[in-house]
Amino acid sequence: MTWRRGLIATASLSLLTALAATASEGPPEAPARLGELRSLDGSTIDPTPPPDGATVVVFYSTECPIANAIVPTINKLHDEFPPPRVKWVAACVDPDASVADLVEHAREYGLKPAVALDPRGRLARRVGATVTPEAFLFDASGRLRYHGRIDDQFAARGVRKAAPGSGELGPAISAVLAGGEVKDAAVAAVGCPLPEVEAVPTYARDVAAILQNHCRECHRQGQAGPFALDSYEQARKRADDLANVVADRSMPPWKAAPGVGPRFQHDRSLSPAEIEAIAVWAELGAPEGDPKDLPAPRDFPADWSIEGGPDLVLDIGADFPIPASGDDVYRCFVIPTGLPEDVYVSGIEYRAGNPRVVHHVLGYVDVSGEARKLDAAAEGPGYTNFSGPGVEVNGDLGGWAPGATPSILADGVGRSLPKGADVILQVHYHPTGKPETDRTRIGLKFARKPVRQTLHWNGAFNYGLDLPPGEPNVEVRAAWTVPVDAEARAVAPHMHLLGKDMHMFVTFPDGSTRDLIRIDDWDFNWQSQYYFQEPIDLPKGSVVHAVAHFDNSASNPRNPNAAHPVRVRWGEGTTDEMCIGFIAVTKKGQDLTRPGEEDDLNEIFKRQHDEEIERAKAGRRKAAR
Repeated sequence: MTWRRGLIATASLSLLTALAATASEGPPEAPARLGELRSLDGSTIDPTPPPDGATVVVFYSTECPIANAIVPTINKLHDEFPPPRVKWVAACVDPDASVADLVEHAREYGLKPAVALDPRGRLARRVGATVTPEAFLFDASGRLRYHGRIDDQFAARGVRKAAPGSGELGPAISAVLAGGEVKDAAVAAVGCPLPEVEAVPTYARDVAAILQNHCRECHRQGQAGPFALDSYEQARKRADDLANVVADRSMPPWKAAPGVGPRFQHDRSLSPAEIEAIAVWAELGAPEGDPKDLPAPRDFPADWSIEGGPDLVLDIGADFPIPASGDDVYRCFVIPTGLPEDVYVSGIEYRAGNPRVVHHVLGYVDVSGEARKLDAAAEGPGYTNFSGPGVEVNGDLGGWAPGATPSILADGVGRSLPKGADVILQVHYHPTGKPETDRTRIGLKFARKPVRQTLHWNGAFNYGLDLPPGEPNVEVRAAWTVPVDAEARAVAPHMHLLGKDMHMFVTFPDGSTRDLIRIDDWDFNWQSQYYFQEPIDLPKGSVVHAVAHFDNSASNPRNPNAAHPVRVRWGEGTTDEMCIGFIAVTKKGQDLTRPGEEDDLNEIFKRQHDEEIERAKAGRRKAAR
């Protein structure tokens, strides 16, 4: 049975009755029943009609030629009755289309209404839609005033009129905005039947595979998740919570906004169809289904998952104690590599010794010996520093957060690990309510093939950031001019506790731009490095931009000075702030196998960095005069 055949006849008719009755029964129900809708970029769309306006929801499918042909009419009506007085929502019912596909379709057709995702037909089911395209018009009170076809240019499927009339949706909107009655409240729509979608998603057939592929890396016995999701019973009793956390994209932890920037490696986010499957499953009582439909069990590695195992394993040197309560701990552990010669690293894997207390790990390379001095001066193993290692490092070794997979570089690309270097692991611990210990490790895989390019990190920095006390939305911009022809391979936005959002993009020498990443709900505790599936060319002179917003008000629960907000400037401390759009690049055309070829990117970047710091200092001196 499909939802279109099995549920429309029962549930949807009663819902339509409820929607139509809202005008006389107190508070309007239609917006509440429509609920918050999910857009292509992961944000929410509020369909509540404005007080003196209306909301139009048009159901469409990218695969329906009639829906595609009517897009120009929809756009014309959108211009005739523009926002904000009329809210326009184009609800896509395609069950298999990716966000990237829908973004490209909207661009190709110039679709003007905001696109909402309805891959399993939940919204369509609620209002009684049967075909695409089909329009639903709600007035300011939430009452359904019109539903059906947009115009009459199609007399039947495959029959397009040579001289279509004026249509029905436009006059209906005019009547509603004028406070009058709609002449024909329902006109049968001509279009493509809505896609066949199983009426009742089940745990066995639909949900178990999603949890196994996206959640059980952490949510299994002994791992970072606070509870296991290894069985139907474990998932069933948390069905509503699962639906909520995947809908707001707080889980799985993946902060990159969907559809913005290039495709990333190891993307843990759920597709719109997967989010909708869990939502509908929970909404319909979390049915188990037939156990024969369960996916084959996934084999999670007991130790190292990097192919062939690591060539060098380093650990923090001792079981580090974490108290039962108190503030989070940011501890830097200095680990000598003892390497007799320079090597290139092509693969990195972290193993949290105690995933219950390890929130994230960041790795750095130090050749200066300065970190050793900080370690020697501190009591116990390691030393405490909030943001990074607290010393100038020679490079990085990526990082780990729950759910992370090994970082594997492309053939011919490596990270430099110099002879005798120290590795610094900064581990973020959070108390669990009882005393714990941890012994985190890092496994390094050395490059087997000749390394032609080395990976280096640089980025857009704003050393002059200044966040006035009490301001809830301070915009800060940073930019970095690429000094050589390069290839971008990863990005890593970075702020502290006052950060709200960050958008990274690049402006090329020809004036064109390209998005790199956008994070709409910054959380210091869920920082990641986002590696591209394919490198992006950055010609010399390209400018990498980072545009961020900060909340330094008392209403920000993460503000360490929330009781009495103070002016906050650049710094590494907990109460300081940063705005950095890190980007990992390789030098285009570099071939370190050629005689005399040097890896000079680090020196080039260091000169740029020093110059930027001096400019910032000069700016502060000038401002102080």
